[in-house]
Amino acid sequence: MLMCQNLYLACESIGLGTCAIASYMQKEMDEFLKLDGNEEFVIYLAPVGKI
Repeated sequence: MLMCQNLYLACESIGLGTCAIASYMQKEMDEFLKLDGNEEFVIYLAPVGKI
């Protein structure tokens, strides 16, 4: 929760936007980021970009 809040605050302070992604395909995202899925895996997903 705190990580998400800090991300939103940091984005706001530099004029960017973000949006937490509630649902994503775990296996496909791990493969895309070249993570092993066991020791390394996605736990939170939020794009950051221009508003």
